[in-house]
Amino acid sequence: MRKVDWANLNELPLSLVLEKLEVQTDYVRFGVVCKNWLSAAKLNHKNHQFRNVLPMLMILSKKLSRIHAISQTKKISLYNILSKKDYPIQFSHPSINTMKLCLGCSHGWLALVDDNNAITLVNPFKCSIAPISLPPLKSLKKVTLSADPFTSPSDYVVAVIYNFGSLAFKRPSQSFWIRVNTNEFSFTDVVFYKGLIFVDSTDTIVSFKLNNPSSDDSFDPNFSYYEKMASTPYFFPPELYSYGRTYNGRAYFVKSLTRDIWMMKRFLIGRDLIKPCIFKLELDAQSGKLEHMNKLESLEDSILFVGSVGDSISVPASAFSKLEKDSIYFVNGLETDIYIFNVKDGSVQRPPSVLSFNCMQQFWVLPQLHWD
Repeated sequence: MRKVDWANLNELPLSLVLEKLEVQTDYVRFGVVCKNWLSAAKLNHKNHQFRNVLPMLMILSKKLSRIHAISQTKKISLYNILSKKDYPIQFSHPSINTMKLCLGCSHGWLALVDDNNAITLVNPFKCSIAPISLPPLKSLKKVTLSADPFTSPSDYVVAVIYNFGSLAFKRPSQSFWIRVNTNEFSFTDVVFYKGLIFVDSTDTIVSFKLNNPSSDDSFDPNFSYYEKMASTPYFFPPELYSYGRTYNGRAYFVKSLTRDIWMMKRFLIGRDLIKPCIFKLELDAQSGKLEHMNKLESLEDSILFVGSVGDSISVPASAFSKLEKDSIYFVNGLETDIYIFNVKDGSVQRPPSVLSFNCMQQFWVLPQLHWD
């Protein structure tokens, strides 16, 4: 029998193996086998062939010191829902132990908030990237980015929801927040879509367009930094009103695999049972209006990872055979459970909790590989 030289397999079989991997940790294990396999992994990653990344649960927890019970140290770890394993992250940024809040952001970035409400964006997956300092805001609830600051350092926008439903934007060259000046709405979620910003206000979709000032160095009170495009009320199908009120009254935006905007709402049936519903939003990028809202009976090839903190994520079910099809993996920042909602049959699963009493925040992230 001919002996196989595994270390010197050519590119084709190695690429076929890489295409079958479902989680980032397996991808890393592949790369440490030998130099040839590491080169194949780097080339595959450089060509962006590893697109199907399994979201992991980022858990921020605190641990009491043995000497002084009052003092606390904080740590960040990633939980793999398939292997049911926890992976500590070596996160040396000094803000980690002085922050009072950590929010998931976009493209692997985190938003750390200190006692003075100053905000720092950091990327634990790319430690060589300098953190980004943002002006303080009170009661920060949501942070999202229009693009990755690593690949678009001068061409991205930060959008935040703060102070119980207020909205603000910021460009990298500005030292101030552009605050939306309206008392009409209390916003619950925000998403960038085709050059516009769409936000939900319980039963209304509102859109905004940012204007480009001639200079970003200082605030110009005479310049209109944004304009409100449209405000479109929406109504649920009649059968959903029989369930009673919407649970918590907030929306969860998620971009589908085809880059459409979907929205999840939760409905309270009776006293305890939560029914999630997914709606596809047909948005007009010219007028900023919500043209139509369709309730989805199936997620087709999508699996959703939704949470009350951080951006929600969609992945192809065909790439992850061990995940529940037609399902939403949901975490609430105030609870210690993961819920698995099946959109098609209405079932709900609550796997054994991976979170403990010392958990401060938890949210879904897409881990990013960074080869030296």
